[in-house]
Amino acid sequence: MIENLQKIVTEYKEPNTELLYKMLESMTITELLNDVRVVQAMRNIRIEDFITEEMIESFIPPEKKLRGGNIDTNDVKTVLNELFERYYKNQPLPFYFDPKLSRSTGAPHMIAIIAQLLDIEENDKILILGSKSGYLESVIQDIEKGTQVYVIEKVPEIYSITKSNLDRINAGIKIYLGDPIYSINELPISQFDKILVTGFMKEVPKQVFDYLKIGGILCAPVGSFYEQDFLRYFKASKNSTDEETHLRVMFSRLITSYQ
Repeated sequence: MIENLQKIVTEYKEPNTELLYKMLESMTITELLNDVRVVQAMRNIRIEDFITEEMIESFIPPEKKLRGGNIDTNDVKTVLNELFERYYKNQPLPFYFDPKLSRSTGAPHMIAIIAQLLDIEENDKILILGSKSGYLESVIQDIEKGTQVYVIEKVPEIYSITKSNLDRINAGIKIYLGDPIYSINELPISQFDKILVTGFMKEVPKQVFDYLKIGGILCAPVGSFYEQDFLRYFKASKNSTDEETHLRVMFSRLITSYQ
């Protein structure tokens, strides 16, 4: 157990603010980011609020963990310095580790780009397939008033981490334990304005588009383990979509039973 973790992490917010603002300014100057709402959401929702004990413990060597389950504060601070240096240099932060599976929050520049491509409008209903610790989800919700964000996550441990994060910051985002493809029909609403797939697939299944409103937007990394394009789809009619390719990316696979 890490005593006073949130208090320790909060101490980093102010020093990291300048790094965050410089990153956003650079993206604006290079015209990667031009939606001021996304800029403000990235300022409002801070990665520091989503650091968990699991993230810290995974970076601390077992021999440095103290007896009784407590971890030395200096070791925690050393890990936080490493995590934040990585993040503010545009690297993703891993928040779940398993011998066969890991999951990250995503790099900050990618999070901003995704949020911008979704083109979120007031009162949008947004579906996110695969959890990203609650951080990306919270940034998306913060962009416009009245948005309703629904998340489906298949892995119980990842679901638990994300739900704990969201409950702690009182985000109001609804997360469900289930298969991101096959459990959509179990949600309380059947049509979404925006859908985001957070892991790569060879192709987006047709049944996912069935849950997207006409005129809605779906974003997803599509391709193989080694080569993916981040695509944006516009649903033009019940049976047709227009497709845009935006950039080459490297996402982990979406965890689903869909083949």
